[in-house]
Amino acid sequence: MGRKVLITGLGLAAPLGLDVEESWEKALNGTSGIKRLDRRLGKCPIGVAGQVSSEDWDRICRAFPEEAQSEGERRTLFALWAAEKARSDARLENGFGERSRFGMAFAAGLGVYRLEDVHCWVGEDGEFDSVRFARESDRVHRESIIRNNSSRPAEIISEKFCLRGSNATITSACASATQAIGLAFRAIQRGEADLVMAGGSDSMLDPWASMGFVLLGSAAMPQAEETLCRPFDRKRSGLVIGEGAGVVVLEEESHALMRGARVYAEVAGYASTIDAYRLTAPHPEGRGAEQAMRRALADAGIGPYEIDYINAHGTSTKLNDLVETMAIRKVFGEAANRVAVSSSKSLIGHLMAAAGGPEFVFTTLSVSRDRIHPTINLTNPDPKCDLDYVPLVGRSVRVRAALSNSFGFGGQIAAIVVRKYAG
Repeated sequence: MGRKVLITGLGLAAPLGLDVEESWEKALNGTSGIKRLDRRLGKCPIGVAGQVSSEDWDRICRAFPEEAQSEGERRTLFALWAAEKARSDARLENGFGERSRFGMAFAAGLGVYRLEDVHCWVGEDGEFDSVRFARESDRVHRESIIRNNSSRPAEIISEKFCLRGSNATITSACASATQAIGLAFRAIQRGEADLVMAGGSDSMLDPWASMGFVLLGSAAMPQAEETLCRPFDRKRSGLVIGEGAGVVVLEEESHALMRGARVYAEVAGYASTIDAYRLTAPHPEGRGAEQAMRRALADAGIGPYEIDYINAHGTSTKLNDLVETMAIRKVFGEAANRVAVSSSKSLIGHLMAAAGGPEFVFTTLSVSRDRIHPTINLTNPDPKCDLDYVPLVGRSVRVRAALSNSFGFGGQIAAIVVRKYAG
């Protein structure tokens, strides 16, 4: 058994707000962060999303003017804001340790190759014109992967906060942020780091990226905006894209206690698997999800009856919600009837590569404060989705330990266990 890993800092940039406490209270009250898209984001085919508000975006840009005026990429700026808030929440402004023992594990979306960028440098003969590219590369769109690769947020955060230890960027679809937090947990557990900042950031609210989900048939098309995302509901019609970031500070127990850190909870177990089934659909029997949850519980050394809450992947798609329910029943058996389950995506949408970040923050707060946010819009329960999804109204109940699930395209699965710290 490795060293204990504690959660000592939380940071968010989310559709419900830029402050963890504000977002948490809104989540508990069932407030939806899903709205009509701001016109500044262009003509997206989806129309409705979990968008960080224009006012909050301007606030982030004012906080990081150099980055905003250079690349100005939403994903990176969300990451910077959430990381700064997590660091401040962990009270790390004055150092506390050897920075070569401080690491970074971060998830970020791949971004988009914008066709207008690529076509600019293709000559009449169809060949790439490198001379023209060198001369005109400043014309590349700010959000393009050509300018902003997936490792940019981790690189900039590490430089800003002088994190000179282990560093990893995870790009495994919608399981990315949970895998990043899991890798941070492992690095500390194995003695490779004393402190790791971990989480994820993403924004796919643009015409190019969102069209892909429409063409796949997985995106919910515009209806009444606040009720569009309906996990586990009979009338669910697809995922709702969101944007933002969630970052946490994980810390080895003795290091945290030495500096008098506030402890939210303990990371107790983690597992990652893959369905090896199909790129755009989960295994119909929930094979990967079942395996990941079983392994995470075994890694934590706890049984199904010790989990009081599951923060579900809960995408509001026909297949995911059914398969996740099936997998939970297989893992938890009779205990599945007493465990509370809710979906953060009903409140903020699906943050893609970053999804596990805010969801881990909410899971941590549930364990720390014995409160569970509801699954909103669940007014017509699907009889095949037959768990306790905490519908419509939040709940106060003792949460000894909780499980957070993240499932991604390609069958990527991650599950992580958070429990009360008994130190």
